[in-house]
Amino acid sequence: MDDKKSRLEAALFLAEEPVSKDELSEILDIGSIGFVEELIDEFEKDLSEEHRGLELTATVNGYELKVKTDHIDHVSHLAPHQDLNEGQLRTLSLIAYNAPLEQADLVEIRGNRAYQHVKELVNRGFVEKEKDGRTAILDVTDYFLDYFEIDSVEAFKNKVDGEEEDEQEKGGQTRELL
Repeated sequence: MDDKKSRLEAALFLAEEPVSKDELSEILDIGSIGFVEELIDEFEKDLSEEHRGLELTATVNGYELKVKTDHIDHVSHLAPHQDLNEGQLRTLSLIAYNAPLEQADLVEIRGNRAYQHVKELVNRGFVEKEKDGRTAILDVTDYFLDYFEIDSVEAFKNKVDGEEEDEQEKGGQTRELL
């Protein structure tokens, strides 16, 4: 049982996106979702102890490991921007590049996971969301600019456009934002 729990921990540590119970069942080589849930509960209990620095978070798309809020300010400089998963970063880059952007357009490009990404990005202060009829208008905040050490949204767009031009000059593929 401990070897399964340690494999669960390793999988969640390495995963760039939340991992579903079904994926964990395959990784752990366990056919029973009930047993996977039991392992998740035990692991979550282990992490809830005060001396632990990580926490297990359940999202709509599965489970992920995060640094406990109490420790973020002390350790975030060790891995800048690693507290956002790849999906969140892609969603955020689309919002920043196309701001202001209708949420409906974002969801059309990124799929339904974008709703969860937007919710998390708004909660973290990277994005502001303003209701507009049946959709919402998304824009980045000053916190986004500060966090990524960007002077302005225009500077971000110029940097992205410049990297795409560099790739084209080298004969490579244009870097996709999606």
